[in-house]
Amino acid sequence: MTALSQERIRAHAVEAVRTVVALAFVIAAAAAALVAIDAAPAWIAGESRDVRRAQTVHDAERRLRARLVLPAYFPDTLAWPPRRIRFTVGPPGAAALSVDGPDGSPRLLLAETVAPGDIPAALVPDAQVLDRSAVAVGAARGTLSRVVEDGVTVWQVAWELDGRRLLLRSRGTVEELLRMARSARETP
Repeated sequence: MTALSQERIRAHAVEAVRTVVALAFVIAAAAAALVAIDAAPAWIAGESRDVRRAQTVHDAERRLRARLVLPAYFPDTLAWPPRRIRFTVGPPGAAALSVDGPDGSPRLLLAETVAPGDIPAALVPDAQVLDRSAVAVGAARGTLSRVVEDGVTVWQVAWELDGRRLLLRSRGTVEELLRMARSARETP
């Protein structure tokens, strides 16, 4: 081989390395841009990336591929339909419905899984438990708690039904809360 052909081979090798480096840079930049675009809606909404929103209970059920358990009894202090419906599809799928009072103030949170597992923390606002006691919720055993959420003391009941975990948190009376919990069943 002559010096000229060795120089050409070296030049082609350098050009091939430059092309591979440039291609890797373009692919990495595109991947970073796609990750940023994917995360933007959750960042704008101020929620976890795996939390999604639904317009109706039916829409949430369709996307979760499961019927939700809802109370058959709703007191007049609640305004149906829910103001906000959020869900996660990851195991276990779960939903949280926020229901206001007739005056537009928050009154009730209903959170549940559609399969065995814990309700994701991203769906339920943090609350400090003041006290708790065992309570019957139909044939199931549940826990009735007084909790502080956003500086307000509210009632909460948590129980399991057919492998699902359910939680009702209400700014209403404990009697209303327990009546709703005891009337809960899968939507038809």
